[in-house]
Amino acid sequence: MQIALRHPETGDVKFVPMGWSWSLFLSSGLLGLPLFFRGLALWGAAVLTLGCLELAVTLASASDADLSTVELALLLLSTGLCVYLGMKGNALTARRYIACGYDFAHPDAAEARIAAEDWGI
Repeated sequence: MQIALRHPETGDVKFVPMGWSWSLFLSSGLLGLPLFFRGLALWGAAVLTLGCLELAVTLASASDADLSTVELALLLLSTGLCVYLGMKGNALTARRYIACGYDFAHPDAAEARIAAEDWGI
């Protein structure tokens, strides 16, 4: 189910789905680009930093076998972050839009009430 959010001044409408975000789960590890596109710059920077750390550790471990534990920890952290973003990414996006002045296009609809509860608004 997608929820329509409308900006009162510009009339711009954004559609935010509820529930699991497959786009963030599957592709947020690609330098955090989907996060930057959604305006979640802090999360995008965190994913980008984690990716750079993984790359640096991988390059350093080519000469040192003791870094495999660090590589594994970074991989688990990255995987956990992707799962978290898959679960909460749409809610984070909706909260960002609402913070930027958007409001529910149909505030009296049952979908808006359910979305507000789900997103913690």
